Amino acid sequence: MIELKKIKEINDFKKLLDIQKSAWGFSDLDTEPHHLMTRVQKYGGLVYGLFAHGQLAGFTYAIIGKWKGEYFIYSHMTGVKKEYQSSGFGFLLKKAQREEVLKMGYDVMRWNFDPLESMNAYFNFHRLGVMSREHERTIYGEAESGLHKGLSTDRLIVTWNLKSDRVVKKMEKKEPSIIEVISSEKLEKFTQETAYIELPENIRLLKETHLDQAVEWRTKTRHLFESAFKKGYVVRDIVFSKDKKRMFYKLRR
Repeated sequence: MIELKKIKEINDFKKLLDIQKSAWGFSDLDTEPHHLMTRVQKYGGLVYGLFAHGQLAGFTYAIIGKWKGEYFIYSHMTGVKKEYQSSGFGFLLKKAQREEVLKMGYDVMRWNFDPLESMNAYFNFHRLGVMSREHERTIYGEAESGLHKGLSTDRLIVTWNLKSDRVVKKMEKKEPSIIEVISSEKLEKFTQETAYIELPENIRLLKETHLDQAVEWRTKTRHLFESAFKKGYVVRDIVFSKDKKRMFYKLRR
């Protein structure tokens, strides 16, 4: 049985530390402290939990943000225990979070993620329907532990327009993956209405086996995103090559 609800009990807040370690390989120093999350829950933010058969298996953690004069909800963390990943729990958490945030009176959520994480990219853009026109370099400084270790912490900043037709449709039905034949004129060249940026299939494995190549991917995509956004492009989706062995961000302007 799956249950989604606000975290209220102190013991459940404390369990969120272990989920952070399981989901992302965090050290004690990396984890978000439970006492801070209790205050966020009380004073306008949102900490939501997913319970599988009575056991806390995942959570979302969000705070109030303000950007360019507008208030929104900033989703700082969404994590699922390692043994439950690929079970669809991440989508259930984000769907419940969206519904609760709408009740709170907000229409927009924002968060950031590593653009080299292919499955996260697919989930954010294709499953949830976010968009992005912002890239930020080394957002957390140089990474020293966990999933980020070995690479600078560049991030895409994404916007989730909760009431848009695009997002409403994504919540109602899971859409099939998109297959496209990409011409050389549109691959990582920003001269036409549509452009594409390739991302690695598995950056975590690449960091373990060929760190130098992982660093090359970071440097390359950093410059590509910055160039694209300066020219007015917006990342809208993730597409696959015909053989499904390559993945690409699809951008439009």
